[in-house]
Amino acid sequence: MKKIVLFILMLTLLMPANAQVRGNSIVVSVQPDHKDWNYKVGEKARFTVSVLRSSTLVDNVEVNYEAGPEMYPEVKETKMLRDGTMTWTGTMKQPGFYRLKVVAKVGGKEYAGSCTAAFSPERLVPTTVCPQDFDSFWQQAIGQARRTPLEPTRELLSERCTKDVNVYQVSFQNVRWGSRTYGILCVPVKPGKYPALLRVPGAGVRPYQGDIYTASKGAITLDLGIHGIDVTMKQEVYDRLASGALSNYWLYGWDSRDDSYYKRVVLGCIRAIDFIEQFTDWNGRQLGVTGSSQGGFLSYATAGLDSRVTFVAAVHPALCDHTASLKGVACGWPHYFYWNKGRGMEKQIEATRYYDGVNFARRITCPTWVSFGYNDDVVPPTTAYATYNVLKAPKTLSVYQQTAHFWYQEQWDEWQQWLLEQMNIGSPSARLADRLTMLQAKGYMAGHQDDPFYGLTWEWQWGRSDIRDLVGDYPAVMGFDLGGIEMGDTKNLDSVPFQRIREQLVAHVERGGVVTLSWHPRNPLTGGTAWDVKTPGVVTSILPGGSQHQKFLTWMQRVGDFIASLKDSQGQPVPVIFRPWHENNGSWFWWGQQHCSDEEFRALWRMLQDEMDRRGFTNLLWSYSPNLDGGWTTERFLRRYPGNDRVTLIGEDAYQWGTEEDFKRHVTADLDFLSRFARDNGKLLAMTECGLKNMTDTTWWTRVLKPVMDSYPLSYFLLWRNYKKEFFGPSKDHPCGDDYKKLYEAKNVLFLNDIK
Repeated sequence: MKKIVLFILMLTLLMPANAQVRGNSIVVSVQPDHKDWNYKVGEKARFTVSVLRSSTLVDNVEVNYEAGPEMYPEVKETKMLRDGTMTWTGTMKQPGFYRLKVVAKVGGKEYAGSCTAAFSPERLVPTTVCPQDFDSFWQQAIGQARRTPLEPTRELLSERCTKDVNVYQVSFQNVRWGSRTYGILCVPVKPGKYPALLRVPGAGVRPYQGDIYTASKGAITLDLGIHGIDVTMKQEVYDRLASGALSNYWLYGWDSRDDSYYKRVVLGCIRAIDFIEQFTDWNGRQLGVTGSSQGGFLSYATAGLDSRVTFVAAVHPALCDHTASLKGVACGWPHYFYWNKGRGMEKQIEATRYYDGVNFARRITCPTWVSFGYNDDVVPPTTAYATYNVLKAPKTLSVYQQTAHFWYQEQWDEWQQWLLEQMNIGSPSARLADRLTMLQAKGYMAGHQDDPFYGLTWEWQWGRSDIRDLVGDYPAVMGFDLGGIEMGDTKNLDSVPFQRIREQLVAHVERGGVVTLSWHPRNPLTGGTAWDVKTPGVVTSILPGGSQHQKFLTWMQRVGDFIASLKDSQGQPVPVIFRPWHENNGSWFWWGQQHCSDEEFRALWRMLQDEMDRRGFTNLLWSYSPNLDGGWTTERFLRRYPGNDRVTLIGEDAYQWGTEEDFKRHVTADLDFLSRFARDNGKLLAMTECGLKNMTDTTWWTRVLKPVMDSYPLSYFLLWRNYKKEFFGPSKDHPCGDDYKKLYEAKNVLFLNDIK
């Protein structure tokens, strides 16, 4: 018994010791004199080398070092460092990356360190040539593959399932009958339509577990294998394949575009999207593809060939700019022509152009996130940066200079967060929706249009607000309008400078408030105002194929440019409730019910939303807000409704233009319907505009409006602007102010300080 106790005690002592083995006491530090590791061509980069033991310099240490353009060092020397340190200076006459690699010999062991300086990397241009028939080759190949039905299989992996996610091994036919592609599909248990993420693999042969984490957040994920084999076998099976039948598979058929191993692999990625579209509950909107190394290349290839892809993230993408080594420049993995300079390999050179990430990247149109390290010695940053430079889509580059062919935890976290935001999971707009949902438990927020710009008796006084002057607090919600931005004007239709809108909008978000944006665009066909409805066919003219479509593309670009500028003090996008095409069931706007068909209106909505999605905005919470109706039915409401996958908040604009009795009857009828629709479809609900012109009834808020709103789960109500000749909000200079104070004192009406 004593021996058993002693054995257990020894294990207890040894296990923590083993768990704590991490890193080396000896570290070779190579440090540049520019913090971002970036230099201009012709500048000198000064490197400081330190060989350290326990963070102190090692005396009399021998080092081998090489320096020069990556993969092509110009200097290889050995040196004794008396005090454990040395300096080195390098430069480049052309854009590229200069690497200093140092290996120290201490105690019979070798320890390495590197630093790779970038010289004008934004000017790097890839060498690869795009074949003239590149597009036709791939479209023909895709068409040929699709002649084979998918005939999918799905096997539940019960041991991997969680309470929130079901996990399956799936397979489907690829390029011909019997040629199957396998993967791990993870789907949320809760019924519904979801965004989708295709994960494509790095090089190698391995099993896959599936992306359960992302699926648990509310997405469909497919972790794809590329070799046409079951992806749930024991590791030893894949090890044998990697050493045997699939050894160096990237060289199989590489002298022919038709026989290349990667032809089946790339087509398998396209067929995977076919599978997602046809056999999962994909929402039809957000579909991303992501991977690292070989998976980075496959991400580029899939997004470049398939317009269903709406976002792509590539980390140290391989297989880019194969022919760079023919010009003595670092080439992408697998370094096809590095060793023999391509001599006698004309067929391979031509064939690999059809499998070069550069040529796919040139065709990507969706938001793209790219990340890599300058010290990568597998996928050279020269090729990664040159490929990034050819991307014409909205793009983000996140460099982690010190990483080699791996990633840091911070890099991984940023990567995954970006993916989630593209799927509207954890994005600024999703966080805003969650916040609005939680605030509903406290009551509904008070809002006011153009609140910080002017009031009943003042204008353009920074920090002023009629509501704040009256009750001592800002409204929780402020509304702003973009009408005029489409024309390139500096002021909106109400003469508010867009720069001031930007400043006040961001300021209100940073103080804890909520903001909304509406848009009253000019008539693109006549040049008149949004209320110019004399000429028919305006919406028809701006849809694809219409006479004003190109003009309207420019208009949408200007809207997008303004939204892109809405950043907080940390440079992060601020969340905005965006409610275009409001009051569309009326007849006073050119997009109204009498001026375009229901299908044309939905196409108009999709065109604008898809353009904003293409720009990569994750901070827009889309609101659908028709006008006061009084007789909604599900059938009538759905005629113009853009769809649950396109709308987060529904509401209506409700003004009392007639009698009090008619107003209350119509608002009650509408909110009865809208509250049920919101509940049944998981939408937020708001009075997106409301008011009584010039407040002819000084008790209207507490006697008419509030009793109606109290019966419904509203997120907020927005009173229209206070203009001298036409006002809808309160003022200390008007008798209605006393009644608004009672609204302020009500526990269920929330102002800025109530929502912080």
